[in-house]
Amino acid sequence: MQRKEINIFSTSFLDLLSGALGAVLILFIIIPKMTLDQQDALEEIERLNVQTEELAALIEQARNSIPVDLYEQIQEQIRMLQNTVDELERTVQNLQQRLQEAESENLQLRQQLEQSQRQLQDTQNQLQQAQRELEQLRQQNRNISDGKIFGMSAQLGIVCIWPENIDVDLYVKNLANGEICFYRKKSTSFGTLMEDITSRSSADDDRYELFYQQRVIPGRYEIYVNIYSSADLSHASSATVDGYAVIFPGTANEQKITFRQIRLTRRGENVTVGVLTVSNNNIILEQ
Repeated sequence: MQRKEINIFSTSFLDLLSGALGAVLILFIIIPKMTLDQQDALEEIERLNVQTEELAALIEQARNSIPVDLYEQIQEQIRMLQNTVDELERTVQNLQQRLQEAESENLQLRQQLEQSQRQLQDTQNQLQQAQRELEQLRQQNRNISDGKIFGMSAQLGIVCIWPENIDVDLYVKNLANGEICFYRKKSTSFGTLMEDITSRSSADDDRYELFYQQRVIPGRYEIYVNIYSSADLSHASSATVDGYAVIFPGTANEQKITFRQIRLTRRGENVTVGVLTVSNNNIILEQ
């Protein structure tokens, strides 16, 4: 009998190889290939898994090589440190919040300070404006009264002034009833004497005697002056007197009459300036 030959590459084996080859072709042809980024990601994940496994092995090795008590102490210290870190983080957050509040408050204070400075500047400007207006009023009064300001509310005034250091007296007599306003009787029914000037302290002392009416009282008034007879006038024996009468000073209805200059040379001698006739809206001086 002839021996039958054995073939290791049987039909079944060839079918198996063909199937495997077909599967490979399907994987490489039909299924899309991964991108380079996906491959890098997979490799990175695999490396991390390896590192994780190595770290776990190191931890397990450390746990096995370190005594349990020491390991627990280390763990407790780690927990304490972590608590400290957490507390410091909370403290930092609290400080940051307080800093923000302080910065906000500081901003508000700066705004209030700037507002106060603006208000102060406005007040200073208003004060300067008021001072300028006051100076203008003073200048107007100087222009109206030749530098002699009444300093009071008066509708009528009679002024006399002299430069010498000597006692000169002003008299105003109401011709209707004979009443006289002078240094011994400064307040009368028809007017008031503001001040009795008995001497001058310096050359710049330009005070004056003023008779005034707060409200105009119509009538006829005799005006005269003299040197005070009982004064010690050894240092001077004469005086040069100037003056004027004015009605409604500082208003649009102002009228002013200047007196003639009078030279006084003898004590106690009355020298008449003139007779002033006063009506409700004007004055007339008979000199």
